[in-house]
Amino acid sequence: MSGTPQRPARPWRRNFGLLWAGSAASGLGSITLALAFPLMALHQTGSPVIAGWIAAMGMVPRTLLHIPIGVLVDRRDPRAVIIAGHVVRIVCVVGLVGPVLLLDAPVALLGAAAAVHGVCATCHSTAATTAVPYLVPRGALAGAAAKNEARTHATQLAGRPLGGGLFSVASGLPALCDALLSAVSLWLALLLPRIRPARSAPTGSRLLGDLSEGFGHLRRDRFLLLTTMTATVTNALFQMIWLVILTLATQEGLSAFLIGAVLAASGAGGLLGSALAPILVSRNRPATMVVLCLWAWTAVTALLAFADHTDTAWLLVLLPVAWSGVGFVGAHLNVTVLTYHSTHLPPELLGRVTGTLRFFSGGALPVGVLLGGYLLEGVGIRTTTLAVTGVIALLAVVFTAATLSPGSRRRRLRRPRPPVPSTTPPERGRGSPRSAGAGSPAPAAPAPPPPRDLSPSGRE
Repeated sequence: MSGTPQRPARPWRRNFGLLWAGSAASGLGSITLALAFPLMALHQTGSPVIAGWIAAMGMVPRTLLHIPIGVLVDRRDPRAVIIAGHVVRIVCVVGLVGPVLLLDAPVALLGAAAAVHGVCATCHSTAATTAVPYLVPRGALAGAAAKNEARTHATQLAGRPLGGGLFSVASGLPALCDALLSAVSLWLALLLPRIRPARSAPTGSRLLGDLSEGFGHLRRDRFLLLTTMTATVTNALFQMIWLVILTLATQEGLSAFLIGAVLAASGAGGLLGSALAPILVSRNRPATMVVLCLWAWTAVTALLAFADHTDTAWLLVLLPVAWSGVGFVGAHLNVTVLTYHSTHLPPELLGRVTGTLRFFSGGALPVGVLLGGYLLEGVGIRTTTLAVTGVIALLAVVFTAATLSPGSRRRRLRRPRPPVPSTTPPERGRGSPRSAGAGSPAPAAPAPPPPRDLSPSGRE
């Protein structure tokens, strides 16, 4: 498009840096306060039942609202959603948590605060994910996904001990920390340009269509459908592995510090995996990456299943190695899926598809914990771990067969339809995702991509 002035490469780096830093501050505050909510309830009441209910109220609403939040993000400017979410989050901490800590208000307010806080955090994460392809050139999306994945693991590594440490000093410090970090994230969001114009709000049947569009796109996209199923099942299975590791560590009398160090190993593995993932992701098709991840997970869980569980010294080596291996492989899978989202989905559907995927994968977490508890009590540690290994191996076989099927090979050879060039240049820096060239603007109304299969080329 010779008549269009070229954009310099630096602004997208600045804007992505602002988005990344704001998401890091938001995630750190969210994890810190989420850990402190049940601790505050326990401190105020002494009842583990109430503490459990407070923790559940922080998880359940945001899981159920993933899809409506995706519709909201697709209809509004992601920057506006981030700003509104942080304003509500700060008001929530001041208006709901503050009275409990300072005025001896009913502890039920903590439950309301946990629910509102969780929904606001989900609004931020979904909007930030949707904003990435609008800010980052296509050729840099894999690196952006790896940076986002590394940020997630780093905030988990830092947030949990930070929340516990601050609470041990004073019960109100985690809430103060979250309010300050939310204010920082809000300030960084205000520095961002408008990412895209808001769309008209749907009514009636159109709203129902928008809510179901994420499901519809998953059904039409074979790769997304199978990866969503894989993420949902493996999320539940690794909650069982988490319980296995916790049970083994407790039975062997490991200290609370060592148990915490073992469980933190997944974050360390995830950080390393995030750093290395772009290398493999850029050289392999998305479906190949998923197959490699599933077989690698099979090997990691098999190591845990067939190991000697009676040797404490061996467990001190095995447990962190196995759990960090889960995080290392998971980082590769997450970068693969995030890159596919950014490069293969229509931008106007990113929020809804992301919300639908998180609805299933997030909903699997409590299911996995519950099933894992019953399995451990009913059949023991080794049989539970063998069952998890067997299910992951079955997923690996199914995904391998689907990837190598003749139909998948034929679809792999199809060339994608080229995008329809825009006749009207978009507003500079807004309106549509960046294109592959650092200086060429994206079309104002990109054509929908062709149907995708299990083995598309061009990962994030």
